[in-house]
Amino acid sequence: MLDLIFKLDYRVVHYINAKLRNPFFDYLNIAMTYLGSDVFALGVILAMVFLPKDTFRPFAIHGAVTLTTSTIFVQILKRLIRRKRPFVLSKNLRSIRIGVDPYSFPSGHTTAAFALATSISLLVVSPSIRLVFLLLAFGVGFSRVYLAVHYPSDVLAGAFIGSSFAYVVHLFMPALSQLV
Repeated sequence: MLDLIFKLDYRVVHYINAKLRNPFFDYLNIAMTYLGSDVFALGVILAMVFLPKDTFRPFAIHGAVTLTTSTIFVQILKRLIRRKRPFVLSKNLRSIRIGVDPYSFPSGHTTAAFALATSISLLVVSPSIRLVFLLLAFGVGFSRVYLAVHYPSDVLAGAFIGSSFAYVVHLFMPALSQLV
């Protein structure tokens, strides 16, 4: 089963790299990938801290706890699994190496994007706002494959981890809100 996943991962990265690459998409995906950076995520959380507390405090708490716990989990997994990145294993890929550490699985950028998007989606009423944040998170995941720094399975795992941590934190929000 893993062999099949690895073959599919390889084919998808190479297909995107060979067929979809162009200067416009390069710039677009570079911009998208920054939306999944820890710096961007922390900036969003800090901005929420300074906005009116009654409205944005739950977002800041939820996002901070989700981002912190999911990032720690991802970094532990990366060091245990030690999967090499696509551009390391395949020298003929044209890669734009933004935000890369030595290991590929799971995608930290995608985890952060889905951690924030799911956190926000669980706390807002508006379906339009939920959709926007989830589409941006999907864009971050796609950008990581487009830039040839992750395989699709890295991105899927990151989306699952970020979303799962957001749901778990959401379950404990009443207790967290009383602590802070």
